[in-house]
Amino acid sequence: MSFLADEVILYRRTGNRRENFTLAHELGHWLVDKTDVVYDTLAQYDGAAKMLESVCDRIARVLLLPDKRVSDILGGAPVEASHVMALYRDTSASLHACTIALKDRFPGLGAVVVLDRAEGTVRYASVRPDDECGWPIVYPWRGQAIPPGHPLRNVRPGGTLRLRTFWENMWGQRDDFYVDAIGYSTSIIAVFSADDLWQAERFHPSSTREFDQRPELEVRCCGQVHTIRGWPCSTCGEGYCPKCGRCRCDRHTAAEKLCAGSCYMRYLPHLLVNGLCENCR
Repeated sequence: MSFLADEVILYRRTGNRRENFTLAHELGHWLVDKTDVVYDTLAQYDGAAKMLESVCDRIARVLLLPDKRVSDILGGAPVEASHVMALYRDTSASLHACTIALKDRFPGLGAVVVLDRAEGTVRYASVRPDDECGWPIVYPWRGQAIPPGHPLRNVRPGGTLRLRTFWENMWGQRDDFYVDAIGYSTSIIAVFSADDLWQAERFHPSSTREFDQRPELEVRCCGQVHTIRGWPCSTCGEGYCPKCGRCRCDRHTAAEKLCAGSCYMRYLPHLLVNGLCENCR
């Protein structure tokens, strides 16, 4: 929580590295508040609030994970699973922040993923979409289960994996990825790439990957600004909130009150006076 006017950042210690990112993010808000040119630039865009949060995230990432530190860890090599833990040990950033920083170093479509060994699910996933085609239909994401029969299920602590394999989404759709992975006691760190960055295979068969053609929409609801991918409501033209599932029409309908008069019609609260609509007053 920030009180920018008083130059105060208030937080409760959590005992994990996530608080470092949170503090750096709030410091980003303070820095932006002191820089008029940033506000002037953001004001030109419709998604100013979302872009402001993104700017503060990037400030936090640069403070905790300077580009030079990331470059030193990579040493000119493509991103590998071992780089995630190396970056984590060499900095004060959280594991999730490390996956974000390394994801930005992909030359194309890819993802850096942390899997929960006990649960067999994705704990974190930082995805870099394709520059031209955007987000694929199939990609690893937080909460997804490791598909049955997937080689990642067999990676033991200290074990490694590097091969062409698949990923499957919740609807059973599959696509191939090249994967580099390392097993740890409670987790498995895996790097997914559409291209064979590590020359894991000699033969590279051509494949057609499906990409999500749904538009990206910005939804302001439930006290937050959400960026979603989906088809908008045909009536109001707005997307559906990922938290409550409502579009603008649904929110208006939920807020309407029944007139206490004899018309039995529903109105938004500000149109009622003492519970009565204009026609019943």
